[in-house]
Amino acid sequence: MTGWLTGFWRRFRQRADRLSLFIALCLSSLSVLCIYAIHIAGYCKDRPYQIQALATGLGLCAVVVMVAFFDYESLAGLWRIYYPLTGLLMVYTAYFGEVREGSNNRSWLKVPGLTGFQPSELWKFAFILAFAWHLAQVREDLNHPRFLIPVLLNAGIGVGAVMLQRDTGVALVMVAIVAAMLFVAGLSRKIILGAAAAAVVSVPIAWNYLLADFHKERILGIFHPQEFEDLAFQQLEGLDSLGSGQIFGIGLFAENHNYVPEIYNDFIFTFIGESLGFVGCMVVVAALSFLCMRILWTGAVSRSYVGKYICTGVFAMLAFQIIVNIGMCLMVLPVIGVTLPFLSYGGTSVLSVYISLGLVMMVNGANKKHMFATS
Repeated sequence: MTGWLTGFWRRFRQRADRLSLFIALCLSSLSVLCIYAIHIAGYCKDRPYQIQALATGLGLCAVVVMVAFFDYESLAGLWRIYYPLTGLLMVYTAYFGEVREGSNNRSWLKVPGLTGFQPSELWKFAFILAFAWHLAQVREDLNHPRFLIPVLLNAGIGVGAVMLQRDTGVALVMVAIVAAMLFVAGLSRKIILGAAAAAVVSVPIAWNYLLADFHKERILGIFHPQEFEDLAFQQLEGLDSLGSGQIFGIGLFAENHNYVPEIYNDFIFTFIGESLGFVGCMVVVAALSFLCMRILWTGAVSRSYVGKYICTGVFAMLAFQIIVNIGMCLMVLPVIGVTLPFLSYGGTSVLSVYISLGLVMMVNGANKKHMFATS
C-alpha cells in the first residue's frame, strides 16, 4: 500500500506544474478568506466560505488524480461517452432546471444536500476536450467545406446548448473558446474576416430583434447610469468599494465595508480592491495573468495537436472570464454573470476551473515526458 502511494505521488510530482498549482491554491485561499470576511460583515447568508473551501479541496484532489493516472489524449478520445451525456444533462436543465433569484437563466439543478449544481460548468471542459479531438482529426483539411461544416455544427452545439438555458454569460464564454480554438487550428483568414464582418453587420439586428430589454438596459446603463439607476446600482457601489480601498486597502476585517450585491460572487474583485487596495488588485491580476500565460506556453510546446487545442480552449475560457468580470467591476462592460476564476464563490465553478487546470497539467506532464525521452 505504501509503495502504491509512493508511486502515485511520484507520478504526480513528475507531471504536475507545481508553480501553477501553488498560485491557483493561493488565489483560492484568498477567496475563502475574503468570503469569510464578507460573511463576518453580514453581507452573505449561511456560510459560503465552507463550500468554497470544500470545492477547492475537491478540485485539488481532482487535479492530483487526473495528473497521476490519466492521459489527456485517451480522455479526449472517449468523447462519445461524456459529450452526449453532458449534452443531455444540459437539455434536461434547460427545461427542468432551477431559475435563481435575480436571474432568468434556467441553468441550475437541485442536488440533495448541496446548494445546487450548474451543468454548464461541466459542459465547458467536456466541450473543450471533444472539440480539441475533433479539430485534431481534421486539422489538415479544416478549411474544406466537407470537414469545416461538421466542425461548425459541433461549435454550434457547444454554444447552443448554453443558449437553450438563456445563460448569456456562459454562452459568450463558449463563443470565445470556439473562436480561439478555431484560430489556433488554422481556420482560413478569409473565413475569419468574413465572420468578423458578419458579426459587425449583425449588431443592429441583434440589438433590435434578439436582445431582451434588460440586456439593452444593462449596456446603456454603462453610459447613462443616472437613467438606469436600479440596474447600475451594483456597478456603482462596486466602483465606490474599489475607490475606497485606495493604495493598500482598509483591511479584510474592517468594520466599514461597503455593501455591493453579489459581492462574494461576481463582484468579489471589488471587495479585494476595498480590502487590499490597488496593490492587492494588481497582485491578483498578475497571478491570474501568469496562470493564463503558463497555459499558453504549455500548449505552445506540446507535440500533440490535441494538447495544443485543449490548452487554447482553457486559456480562452479563463482569459475571457477574467477580462469580462474585472470589466464588469470597473463598469466598462455590462453585467452578464461571469465569475472570476478561482476567486468568485461557486462550488461547481471552482471545481470546473480546477478540472480545466488539471487538463492543462496533463498536457504539461506529457511535455515533460517527451523532453525527458529526447534528452
